[in-house]
Amino acid sequence: MSFEQASVFLGMSGGVDSSVAALLLTRAGYRVHGVHLRMWSSYGQVAKAEQAIERFEAVCRLLGVSYEVLDYRVSFQSLVIEHYFAELRAGRTPNPCVRCNRLIKWGMLLDYARSKGADYLSSGHYAILKRDSAGVMRLYKAKDPGKDQSYFLSALSQETFRYMLFPLGDYLKGEVRDIAIGAGLPDFSEVESQDLCFLEAGGQEEFLKRYAPNMLLPGPIRNLAGDLLGKHIGLPLYTIGQRKGIQVAAGEPYYVVAKDVASNTLIVDISARLYRDTIYASDVNWVSGSAADLSKKYQVKIRSGARPVDCCCEITRKGDIIVKLGKPLRDITAGQRLVIYDGELCLGSAEIVRAADNQCVEAD
Repeated sequence: MSFEQASVFLGMSGGVDSSVAALLLTRAGYRVHGVHLRMWSSYGQVAKAEQAIERFEAVCRLLGVSYEVLDYRVSFQSLVIEHYFAELRAGRTPNPCVRCNRLIKWGMLLDYARSKGADYLSSGHYAILKRDSAGVMRLYKAKDPGKDQSYFLSALSQETFRYMLFPLGDYLKGEVRDIAIGAGLPDFSEVESQDLCFLEAGGQEEFLKRYAPNMLLPGPIRNLAGDLLGKHIGLPLYTIGQRKGIQVAAGEPYYVVAKDVASNTLIVDISARLYRDTIYASDVNWVSGSAADLSKKYQVKIRSGARPVDCCCEITRKGDIIVKLGKPLRDITAGQRLVIYDGELCLGSAEIVRAADNQCVEAD
């Protein structure tokens, strides 16, 4: 099949990245069909959502590609938002974007695209896909390290990657903006994606006050010895390693080290006691479909914006993974995704369950 015959469904947000992706795909000879997903329209986002649809439709008309808007709000609520609430109630810090990519953007939408005869599903994500000599799809970091989104794609399956296209992987963000300007695309200067699309201007606190106020129960702040130090405003508003919002007078700053959901207690201590060197994780996903050669050393990221750290990995009898770090890290947080790299190659990921309570030492 030549590119000129290939049909591509393209997820488009109405922003510069997906709009330039549409432009590049059409220039490459693909038959592009733009799809905009309505996934959340909260009290404070109705106008913003409508403006995004208007920009999306304007770009599609300018490029001469067909388009449609799909309403996935019910699915997003049940599959992403409700899971987000459940994880927060359990004391974890979830990553809704990873779940949304797996179940909706590259789950439901891919199924829909395939049912309509599409050969591929594409997006404005910054990542690179390559097919190796054995026909296995390999996921690599994008050219622009500041925009690389391989972390958020690491939980997807090999079968899914076979239908994916990432036109922006070999571009820097500045180059993408220049392409948009040169092609006369709408002005995107005030438009940029945010970390969690469903949060409003007030952030997580305002979101929970509006949609899950029963989760914000005040409770005690204690140190590791059990001494009462103060009062928190709701466990879901705190994450491991957090300093902001801990209103406790002390000679040195306190950080969150644990959350005791059963007693609604926030446990804090000084920074040095946050460091751990072993991570236990479940829901292991290998991009290639097979486990990596665990006799080798790799690198791991514990958050999307974290620096990679050298590590060794082993698989347990249950199929979970234990990652031993080359140096201790702080802020290892249950619910976040642990992503494993071999240089630029993304090998896969797993969901952090806990960090080992080894002797804690200060790190660089």
